[in-house]
Amino acid sequence: MNSLAFHRCCPSALTPASTSAPLTTDAPSARIKIRRPRREAHRIAAQKPSRIVAMAAAAPASSVKEVLPSPLTSASEPPPLFDGTTRLYVAYHCPYAQRAWIARNYKGLQDKIKIVAIDLADRPTWYKEKVYPENKVPSLEHNNQVKGESLDLVKYIDSNFEGPSLLPDDPAKKQFAEELLAFTDAFNKALYSSIVSKEDVSEETVAALDKIEEALGKFNDGPFFLGQFSLVDIAYVPFIERFQIFFSNIKNYDITKGRPNLQKFIEEVNKIDAYTQTKQDPQLLLEHTKKRLGVATSIDYIVYKTWPSMPFDMEALPPTLSSACEQPLLYDGTTRLYMSYVCPYAQRAWITRYYKGLQEEIKLVPMDMADKPAWYKKVYPKYQVPALEHKKKIIGESLDLIRYIDSNFDGPKLITNDPQKQRFAVELLGYSDAFNRALLEGLRSKGPVTAEAGKN
Repeated sequence: MNSLAFHRCCPSALTPASTSAPLTTDAPSARIKIRRPRREAHRIAAQKPSRIVAMAAAAPASSVKEVLPSPLTSASEPPPLFDGTTRLYVAYHCPYAQRAWIARNYKGLQDKIKIVAIDLADRPTWYKEKVYPENKVPSLEHNNQVKGESLDLVKYIDSNFEGPSLLPDDPAKKQFAEELLAFTDAFNKALYSSIVSKEDVSEETVAALDKIEEALGKFNDGPFFLGQFSLVDIAYVPFIERFQIFFSNIKNYDITKGRPNLQKFIEEVNKIDAYTQTKQDPQLLLEHTKKRLGVATSIDYIVYKTWPSMPFDMEALPPTLSSACEQPLLYDGTTRLYMSYVCPYAQRAWITRYYKGLQEEIKLVPMDMADKPAWYKKVYPKYQVPALEHKKKIIGESLDLIRYIDSNFDGPKLITNDPQKQRFAVELLGYSDAFNRALLEGLRSKGPVTAEAGKN
């Protein structure tokens, strides 16, 4: 199953999902049909792709920022199930789970529905055995029952909890909502067909995007599908968010070019806290998707290109922790490498971990350097990455960490026994800061490359 960035969270976007419950007793049949593409819009988008992804922009600050729990793994104990607490089981990077998460936030149910995050790469066995036999997210534990399927959950939350209604009273809008919800799987499939293809963006993809553009213009009382924000927007926005990132960076195609309604939708939905509070690091989503497609990424390059013969299995990377995330259980016997996916100093320790085959022994804990958790300063007072938690102590400084990992863990040695090579290694390591400084000065300078940088 090729589900790309949505790996293992729920049904693949390339395969039919379970049928959702209708909004009304007599649901009309889906009448949205894909028309032939507007070739002019296709041509404009292909010629001038936008490299700035609006949906990937930083979310607006919320007046109340929720502290999110850390994902539960196979080593985590289950919560006290069916104790009267309403729980929404999610994975932070799963767009299907994001639908239910947005609905919860929009209706103001943060105090009534508790988030329980699941690590899909290392999910607890008790989740399948005791909570949800489908072993997918999202699912909702409520009134001693567990319900699943994302669109069904959004409707259930809307019907069974207080807060703003997610559907208007207008019968015409309700009918159009049914048609749009019935089109979601076809829309996702049409766009994924181009993402996974090595060919240019297909006519089917362009037609699906044009249909969304047309749908967004049906009502003139707001920028959303039904005019005002509704269940339909919740159904589409997690996928539109990702498709804009993926098409811009993988296919060099801007999905909003020639589609002003879609552009306006993206701008306005990013003003809604209920949605922006659920957004994930776009770079991490992109890197994960590129891996699923077998496309080389910036964070893979050194590991997978410097040693191409190494028999690595692609590792499922954990999501980046921000100031809203709770800290892991410190000093519980787990060895953790605190790092950032974009930091070259942290990458040194990360490469070492890979090279020595320590993926099982050393757990990655990625930090959002633009929004670092306050608790991390208690872990490592220098408040930098990388840092290694091992045997109830913290070791920092990237080169010191490499030496420590090499000396204290099994795996191929990183230092030769040849005394002459050892001495030369010490000289080169002593020169690394001067090398970096000289080249950085060359980058910062507005003039040509300096003699100092040229010598280096």
